[in-house]
Amino acid sequence: MALVQAAPALAMPPGAANPPVLLRHATLWPGTGAVLPDTDLLLQNGHIAAIGKDLPLPAGANAIEAKGRIITPGLVDMHSHLGVYASPTSRAHADGNEMTAPTTPFLRAIDSFDPEDAAIARGVAGGVTTSLILPGSGNLMGGQALYIKLFGHTVAEMQIPGAPRALKWALGENPKRVYGGRGQLPMSRMGSAWAIRQKLNEAQEVQDSQQRWDKEVAHTTARPNRPDLEPLQALLRGEALLQVHCYEVHDIETLVRLSEEFHFKVAAIHHALEAWKVPQLLREHHIGVATFADLWGFKMEAYDASVHAPAILQAAGVLLALKTDHPVVESRDLMNEAAKAHHYGLAEQAALAAVTRNPAQAIGLLDRIGTLEVGKEADVVVWPGSPLTLGARPERVFIQGVQVVGDGKNLQAAWSQAVHPTAGVCGCED
Repeated sequence: MALVQAAPALAMPPGAANPPVLLRHATLWPGTGAVLPDTDLLLQNGHIAAIGKDLPLPAGANAIEAKGRIITPGLVDMHSHLGVYASPTSRAHADGNEMTAPTTPFLRAIDSFDPEDAAIARGVAGGVTTSLILPGSGNLMGGQALYIKLFGHTVAEMQIPGAPRALKWALGENPKRVYGGRGQLPMSRMGSAWAIRQKLNEAQEVQDSQQRWDKEVAHTTARPNRPDLEPLQALLRGEALLQVHCYEVHDIETLVRLSEEFHFKVAAIHHALEAWKVPQLLREHHIGVATFADLWGFKMEAYDASVHAPAILQAAGVLLALKTDHPVVESRDLMNEAAKAHHYGLAEQAALAAVTRNPAQAIGLLDRIGTLEVGKEADVVVWPGSPLTLGARPERVFIQGVQVVGDGKNLQAAWSQAVHPTAGVCGCED
């Protein structure tokens, strides 16, 4: 009996040469606030090549009649633990938290990411095409994030080339519970703030010594170097995006004080269930929010949430994103977060932007993804009805012009089945 099963024939990975695809007579929700009825969309060479009425069919292209179906950009989940907390859930697959020291900015999610996580296939079946994979929130400084597209069978195939650097921090209950429970710093929020200041001071001192060394004419010593602090130096230089787990108002204010003290920028606060109380503070400091639609009450800092928070933040001019925190909420249910926020008062196109355009902006990729615009990467989702219907699932998903879900197939699931033929990975209709 053969021990190895031959892999099924699959489409080439995103970026490879694939036939153009012309989606005809669709209703486009491009993520810009517009709605474009009876419009064609041409995907070619991994990018959106044209948008318009009655586009000509290029030679060798595949034409798909959309018949008025709604087409959106691929969904962007800016807070996910896909691959670093791989399914099935077990200690063996729990690689997202290095809870042996409170400040570990030098760690990298890419070194934990499991590309064979079965939840990746489920996520893309829900329309998610891009995820920011974050270390967990047990540490004050958890490490560096990984940007992925949800298609491929190796980390190298999934990693987004040329993506910005992103760091993950956490304030509030989690670090003080983990380390305070051991009788070590931080046991309190005071200890948390001090530990962050201490590390930032160390990074600043190394950076200052490097600048002095660079100005010297003759060098008698090696250039100062602390690889463990280099990610923080990148943050201080404005070369890394900071994503912070932060729920309550007093933790938000502590984060703002730290940012002003050390002159760094916060890209977004995550979970942020009390952000609705201080939208002006967030708007003034250009801090985005990545939150849940209605998840609350699972610990003390999650008690004072509001289902109207997304609408309040949007109306106040705060950059609003919705996310899953997979596996807290399944990656495949990201659009369901938008649907719930819409139910509670967030306008239709604002709800779509909260899972497409806005997270793409908050993670530094809006020039490439997040909206349906000519020249952007062809990450596209076709929905049979309104995607803001509770429980909506896509008919087709394209990543860089490759149809990875549709016509009864889920190619990401097929990758996994080729490696683990008895794993029972889901199909596209789950």
